Amino acid sequence: MKKQLLSILFLSPSLLFAQTSIQSDNFDSYTAGNAVSSQSAGFWDTWSGTTGGIEDPLISTAYASSGANSMNVINGGAGAYENDVVMVNPSLYTSGKYEVKMKIYVPATYGGYFNLGGAWVSGGAGYQYGIDVFFNSDGSGHVSTPSNGVFSYNIGAWNDVSVMVNLATTNAELKINSVSVGTFPWGAASGFGVMDVFGVGYSDVTATTEIASNFYVDDVELWDWTNVGLTENDLSSNFSVVPNPSNGQVTINSGSVSFENSNVTVVDITGKVIFNDEFSFGVNGSNSINLNVVDGIYFVNILAGNELITKKITVKN
Repeated sequence: MKKQLLSILFLSPSLLFAQTSIQSDNFDSYTAGNAVSSQSAGFWDTWSGTTGGIEDPLISTAYASSGANSMNVINGGAGAYENDVVMVNPSLYTSGKYEVKMKIYVPATYGGYFNLGGAWVSGGAGYQYGIDVFFNSDGSGHVSTPSNGVFSYNIGAWNDVSVMVNLATTNAELKINSVSVGTFPWGAASGFGVMDVFGVGYSDVTATTEIASNFYVDDVELWDWTNVGLTENDLSSNFSVVPNPSNGQVTINSGSVSFENSNVTVVDITGKVIFNDEFSFGVNGSNSINLNVVDGIYFVNILAGNELITKKITVKN
């Protein structure tokens, strides 16, 4: 089902958050086995603008995050490019802050890929890539260039994907399963106009070995965060985790905001949860935790009201 222009309010204990849903699609209004763009009434298009051909992916019932359908994007193996579909924004955004969210499922031995970019014309003439995200067959991922912005995802399971495009700061933050991979330069000078989902895949983060691509996409959403009074990034600047690096003993400080019954989890780079507890934070409050873990990089996730703040820390015993 395709939706457009829905305003939703999110309430926290002490702050009001408002974000606007621009458009969304969960594919459940489509006929399984038929091509996506040819039955989307213009919501989706192919790279060349030709619907119903080899570029146009099919609707599948093999896997679905919600409902019964998802979009299955494939190629015919290394160098045999097939599906290439684009979701064009209602307009080209040259200012503001926008989030693309979706679910992605990559079966074992395959890869997947999508990008966000600037101004769009059918056929991609002059297209500028803003950020590229690769899902590799070994369960790793990388951003834009080989071995850059490396992350882990769950093979053979649905993964939550979020890209927050901030045109004021010309960067984009990628989150996989609510864990921030990092903030990367936005490469499209023309603005933000499109998401391109393409059947290409690699075996690992070096991107030296191309493989068959076969993945599923569901619950695609485009959100406008431009007029949010206090965004997640503002909240994130209030929270700190110190010291960093640490020996595993860290303190979470809440700065000028307060929240009760905030869930705090710590995960390693594979997404394994190694700590989970609830804390309350007063203004300029703090809570300490002791992580009995080996040296490495970890992510502290703080659920403050309806917002999830992620802080990356390094443990060196």
